[in-house]
Amino acid sequence: MAGSPHLGHRITEAVSATQVSAHLLTPNSGWEGMVLLPDYPEKTFLAHRLRVERLALLCTLVLIGGGAWWLAPAVTSGAEMFPKVGPVLVLFASALLLPDLIDYGPVERSRLGTAANIAWPSVLALAGIHYGQGDELIASLMLAAIAAFLWRYTSYLLGGSLRIRKWRGLTSIAGLAIAISILVSMSGDTVLWAVVITASLVTMVPDLRAKDDNHGARAEFASRLEQVETRILSLRERGAGLEQSASLLKTAREEGYKDPSRGMGLITQAEIEMERTQAVAVDLDAIRSDALKAVKRAEEVTLDALGPRKAFEAGDREAKLGSPREAELLYRRAKEKAALIEEHWQRAADAIAESVAAIGDHTGHQADAVRDILRAAEEALQAEEPKEALHIASSIPEHLESLGSSGEAAAKSLSDAEHAVTAAEDDIQIVTKARLEQARKAIDSGDFALAKGLADSVLRDVRETSDAMQEVQRALRQSKQITAGFPSGTAAEEWEVRLKQVDASAEAGEWTSAAEELRSLAADLQALQVQMSEAEELLAFVEQEWMSLRRRLDSSSIGPADQTRMETEGAVKSAREALKEGEMSTCLSALGRADALIENLRRRV
Repeated sequence: MAGSPHLGHRITEAVSATQVSAHLLTPNSGWEGMVLLPDYPEKTFLAHRLRVERLALLCTLVLIGGGAWWLAPAVTSGAEMFPKVGPVLVLFASALLLPDLIDYGPVERSRLGTAANIAWPSVLALAGIHYGQGDELIASLMLAAIAAFLWRYTSYLLGGSLRIRKWRGLTSIAGLAIAISILVSMSGDTVLWAVVITASLVTMVPDLRAKDDNHGARAEFASRLEQVETRILSLRERGAGLEQSASLLKTAREEGYKDPSRGMGLITQAEIEMERTQAVAVDLDAIRSDALKAVKRAEEVTLDALGPRKAFEAGDREAKLGSPREAELLYRRAKEKAALIEEHWQRAADAIAESVAAIGDHTGHQADAVRDILRAAEEALQAEEPKEALHIASSIPEHLESLGSSGEAAAKSLSDAEHAVTAAEDDIQIVTKARLEQARKAIDSGDFALAKGLADSVLRDVRETSDAMQEVQRALRQSKQITAGFPSGTAAEEWEVRLKQVDASAEAGEWTSAAEELRSLAADLQALQVQMSEAEELLAFVEQEWMSLRRRLDSSSIGPADQTRMETEGAVKSAREALKEGEMSTCLSALGRADALIENLRRRV
């Protein structure tokens, strides 16, 4: 396996991403001579974790054993228990927290940080209590170093977001309480008390008083919200509506404390709306006066249009309810509707009346379509849209004009079709005369489009039949040229039958069918001639090869009596005869057999 030069390359292409990772974990191993299992990385990881867990278990047992050893004198010899409880608790707590160092996930880190934050004030207090000379000094310095490490460690784990800092401040209270209890029971040194309490307060107070980045923005938002609400209340006491502004402020109060920037934006919108409402209230009387004048002018034109008056009265109601902005919109809408009625109503009504008179007694499908357009104009006028009604009614004269031109075009098409049928029925059979009668009835009923379509189809059929007749007659007069392209032998009979079928269809007057059969015959004959030409070239090549090979066979003592040579002669001859008869499949099969035999003989030379 190691000797194959391409084996390593094939292994590299075949292994999966997991196996490549396994190879990276064992860089001293090569690809040659080894097969990596798919679960190799997982097994390696599990084995490593098992070793770490065993080490952690050993350390836990050592800590528990140390605590038991420390507590043993108090149990066996009756020594004082209380001074030994603290170290024992520390050892046992360390044994419980040691597994968290293995997993070290978010929950484990939170637990370790909390324990360290609670423990370091007590450790600092113990360092001060045991401060002295010699070994006591060394022990105190070690405890002080441990306290500093725990403080730095908890700052690293619990120094992130505001919620984490609040939690660190709360746990600092617990740590300070435990440290004070230790100081009360074991020391009365005022300096030590001051050091422990001050060190705890240095981290606890900032954590408890910590504020997020939006605190200042929330304070600014609350102040501005109170100012704007006071202003709106004073304006509403004077009779101003300001419902929209009040609604915006309500939304700002609900959302602003969570998102101060969003709340400030809503307050700004409320102020803009308040200013706009006050400006509108000043001009509302002038707007109402103009709208009322326009409504009265529209009522002088017609009393059937009620929309302007309804919009004006709705504006009055909104003004009384304290919504000047909505009232302004309704007044302007009433004025716009009144202006449309004043400008277009009478003209639209006159145009509809003229269209009704112009349609008169017209009948037929197209006349009914024009009447539908007229009804649409009347419906638009009833919907108080006089401009649209005028636009629709203005198009009716054009439709009526096209109605007359359509009738003339249909009559002309029918006349042309009748003349074409009359001129052609002496020479060809016309089977579409019934459609001429249908076209006449369509003209009488006013359906000019149908009449023109039927007449055009008759005219088209006559022309197609006449063209087909001329094509077939011209081809039959030149039948000798067609038969000259037929193959000889039995294959020619099939082609002659097809030509006779064309002649029979022509005799029966089925000129369209005869033309289609003639086109099919010509296309197939042309395809056959192309095939015969290609087969002729191939046969000439095989014959030339065979003539060259025969001379070599004679010189190699392979005479005409040789069985393979005789079969080759027969295959070439069969191909020539099949080509002459037009049997293309037989010719090609014989050529293939001859080529195989020639190749066999060429190997014998």
